[in-house]
Amino acid sequence: MRVLYDHQVFTVQQVGGVSRYYRALLDHAAPTLQSEVALALSNNLYLQDGQHSRHLRFFPNLDFRGRFSFMWRLNARLCRRTLRQGHYDVFHPTLNDNDYFLDDLPADKPLVITIHDMIAAMHPEQFPWVDQTALPRLAARAAHIITVSEHTRADVLRLLPVAPERVSVIHHGFTPTAPTTPRLAPGYLLNVGTRAGYKNFDCVLLALAELVRTPATAALRLVCAGGGPATAAELELIEQLDLSGRVHFTGTITESELAGLYRHAAAFVFASHYEGFGFPILEAFGQQCPVVLSNASCFPEIAQDAALYFDPHQPSDLAVQIELLLRDAALRTQLIELGSQRLRDFTWARTAARTHEVYRAACRQEQPVLI
Repeated sequence: MRVLYDHQVFTVQQVGGVSRYYRALLDHAAPTLQSEVALALSNNLYLQDGQHSRHLRFFPNLDFRGRFSFMWRLNARLCRRTLRQGHYDVFHPTLNDNDYFLDDLPADKPLVITIHDMIAAMHPEQFPWVDQTALPRLAARAAHIITVSEHTRADVLRLLPVAPERVSVIHHGFTPTAPTTPRLAPGYLLNVGTRAGYKNFDCVLLALAELVRTPATAALRLVCAGGGPATAAELELIEQLDLSGRVHFTGTITESELAGLYRHAAAFVFASHYEGFGFPILEAFGQQCPVVLSNASCFPEIAQDAALYFDPHQPSDLAVQIELLLRDAALRTQLIELGSQRLRDFTWARTAARTHEVYRAACRQEQPVLI
């Protein structure tokens, strides 16, 4: 069997969870399965070793007008040509907010898509650049849909007109990264990734403001890894809450540096209202970092009993859970051990094997036809 992946995520991401997912699928191809990425230009770090693609890098250290659009057009043209040639058994596009390839996909070729979350459909006001008509069209044409959690599967079935038997849950896997030692003193709270909108970052700041007013946690700090520099609104709220000097924004960091931040944190805090899977949970488990999670979305499904939970609408509830974790050493040890045990359920070999089952089943069935 030959699987063709398109360029999209490797064009738009240098690093990121989705491109890491597809790199893992490429790495775990079975002996009877060959894979190809239709890609001419990319600066994605996961593909720079050249094992799975013969692409060229394109001014990776320069940001100039037209660079991204040129890469996109060239890569899309290559993908459409590869689709028309038909030397593959299954096509698996790497993103779902653009259906540029549908007219070039032969009617007898299976389309498999992975839906990581339904955030853009549920919060369209936060994603004005997303074509909201693309995903329904892709879902209608897809022989099978993979979701990365039961929670996302429920959202897909609620928001898209697809039959339940066409949607399967396959969790992500995890590969640990060797940590480097951060320059920051240990014992901070850690926030990872973007912070706008549904990420609920204000809740974390409000909880921190409450905690530093208590003598036992008066020295507590917050480190924000990735997600870009602080915005004007964030800096304003930090000043209003008298948290200046207590919140550190790292900017862009390597995976080893991120692993080190998890390793030396007092706790990883994830306050988001919605996630499709919550990959940072596994990253924290992998570095023996206790986890404090919003009780919303997929978080209880992924972490189960290996985390403390709080109401994401109540910063004071988050403060209570953090304070409990910081003063109870036995609880901290227990959560670290439970996290290590839960992490064993997430392997890329298992993810890939179940994905290959989907590919084989898609090849055996009659392909949907767009009307």
